[in-house]
Amino acid sequence: MARKLDEPQERGDFFKSLGTLLAGFVANSLEEAVTGLGPKLLRPPGALDELEFLTKCTRCDKCMRACPENAILLAPPSAGLALRTPYIDPRSVPCFLCTTLPCIAACEDEALIWPKRTLAGGTVIDGPKATRMGTARVKQNRCVTWETVDREVRACRICVDRCPYPGEALRLAEPGEGETVGHPVVDAEICTGCGICVFACPAEPGAIVVEPRRG
Repeated sequence: MARKLDEPQERGDFFKSLGTLLAGFVANSLEEAVTGLGPKLLRPPGALDELEFLTKCTRCDKCMRACPENAILLAPPSAGLALRTPYIDPRSVPCFLCTTLPCIAACEDEALIWPKRTLAGGTVIDGPKATRMGTARVKQNRCVTWETVDREVRACRICVDRCPYPGEALRLAEPGEGETVGHPVVDAEICTGCGICVFACPAEPGAIVVEPRRG
């Protein structure tokens, strides 16, 4: 096979390269089509990457029944191919990161697996703290710690106090210059995406959302 772009290629090598490119294009298009059919769903702890998750999940509902907090819901018809797959709506009921993660133990199809990951500094963690359901994001225009034309600023740290890893996943920053109160700040590396901060936020509509992990 030619090693440089300006070298002549054999006919067979050309079509082999073309086939590889097409296969990659089809795979990427298929993943985008499958995962983009429904809303962005926040999956339970330990969920595989979305395409593999949709392939392995048999819609047996066992994880839903195993959840002691009744936090796991089943996706409606509007979710397309994700119909009846498990997801969490943190504004209704968040994931409370049970110590034993019974939803994972109940998943015999291994669509949910015990979380384990390596942090940027090389530290390996597993279990609830290693969960990566998504990442919380604070909406400044809704958070009461920021002043708007329609709202006076006021101190609030409810989301930080309710976070399972306060001071790590979510902390209250010191007030900036000219400010009187601090604002909640999310550490994307530590945040599990459990949604407890979303559930706890007193603002209406809520000032925190969780953006589901998509890969």
